[in-house]
Amino acid sequence: MKRTLAYTAAIVLGLGAVPAVAGPSDNSLVWASDSMPSSIDFYTHTIREGIVLGHHIWDTLIYRNNDTNQIEPHLAESFEWIDDTTIEFKLRHGVKFHDGSDFTADDVVGTVEYVTSHATVQSIFFLEGAEKIDDYTVRLKTKGVFPAVLEYLANVLPIYPSDYYAEVGPEGMSRQPIGTGPYRVTDVVAGERVKMEAFPDYFGGVKGKPSIEKLEFRRIAEFNTQAIELMTGNLDWIWRVPPDAVQQFEGQSQLKVESGDTLRIGFIGMDAAGRTGDTALKNLEVRRAINHAINRDGIREAMIGPGSQTIDTACAPPQFGCIATEVTTYDYDPAKAREMLAEAGYPDGFSLDFYGYRDRPVVEAIIGDLAAVGIRANLTMLQASAIAQARTEGRTPMWFQAWGSSSILDVSAGPGYWYDGSSVDYARDAETTALLNEGNTTIDPEARKAAYAKALGRISDQAFQVPIFTYALNYVYDGKLNFTPVPDETPRFFEASWNE
Repeated sequence: MKRTLAYTAAIVLGLGAVPAVAGPSDNSLVWASDSMPSSIDFYTHTIREGIVLGHHIWDTLIYRNNDTNQIEPHLAESFEWIDDTTIEFKLRHGVKFHDGSDFTADDVVGTVEYVTSHATVQSIFFLEGAEKIDDYTVRLKTKGVFPAVLEYLANVLPIYPSDYYAEVGPEGMSRQPIGTGPYRVTDVVAGERVKMEAFPDYFGGVKGKPSIEKLEFRRIAEFNTQAIELMTGNLDWIWRVPPDAVQQFEGQSQLKVESGDTLRIGFIGMDAAGRTGDTALKNLEVRRAINHAINRDGIREAMIGPGSQTIDTACAPPQFGCIATEVTTYDYDPAKAREMLAEAGYPDGFSLDFYGYRDRPVVEAIIGDLAAVGIRANLTMLQASAIAQARTEGRTPMWFQAWGSSSILDVSAGPGYWYDGSSVDYARDAETTALLNEGNTTIDPEARKAAYAKALGRISDQAFQVPIFTYALNYVYDGKLNFTPVPDETPRFFEASWNE
């Protein structure tokens, strides 16, 4: 696989500079990625590309300022805590939706009522409801004390035009999205592309008014095709460039190569609870053996490259509460793994189904490590939306998962999501869930850290997953583009611009 990538990239770069068909000449930017949610309605998916699109189409009440790293009012002009579970927001006047309608408290209340009444919207678990005080004042109520609420509100609660959403629902919002964001959508071809243009009536706020006039997102599954499109001027920006291909782009004056650390981690999920049946994964020693079987350092170095790090915890190191003081570590030891499998009653190993949806080279390396200790993994690669459905329905005994925590800098969005007893929880361990809930609902930061540390220790001791690495993203883009990567893995093209 590596040889193919390098060979293809070398051929492409041998083409030399080609007149661009996108970029500064018409103040447009065309970017591509290997995935796209089946619906771009923000509340119907957890796919990173959909989250990126969402930040450009819709706005939240508050938003993180990348210059100061502080959360500031955005659709709101101010906010204050009324009590431990109530926040009051004073809303901006004069904000328009893309269809020309006015943004008011009714839209906030309507959005919150929708997301809190639909069980499929799991990311808004922390809200109880919203109360309209007047047309430009609204109060949000949390379900008990939830210290990380501002992080979530800044990332996972885009405000929709309530009347429009009530009329068209998720399918209509995906076909014809309407928000208040810096860009309005002009064309959607499901599974293929989304075109946008700068919204002339955008209010600015923390995001500021965009410099680039037109954006186009294209789904291109194969990296080799992305590389060709970039070199021939049909693309301006790509990411997730494999480490072995990065060097092929370096030294090209028309391109810029940059790496950025992220909050995203890669791990192997395992059905410890037996949701898929009475499999070997219910056996603790089997799960521990699998942890010893995976060459995490080797996979990270070969597949992810510089800037990433091998992890022992079920969370991203920058997140609040991601503390490794109590975790059990598993060194790479195939011989020990085989010995543990034999002691657990599987001297000849066993077979199981393994699911993936991205990073196939990583998945194949994992399957190779499993095969080396006698575990025969039958691979099924699915689209992101399909594996998400299968996972929710309890049909994935083992799978590879990349998780960016919705850009939330808090453990509640990492293991707090995967071990909460919901449809995505394959451990169903009451002790883990209780510890995470304690951390999620305790005001004292030190008490939160202590609860999270115990939860992370429990997850590692019981080997509910195999944490592998953090992702470091490699970007390659037109050298004339002013672009700054950010750790939350949400490129903000509304902050980008073209050099003259």
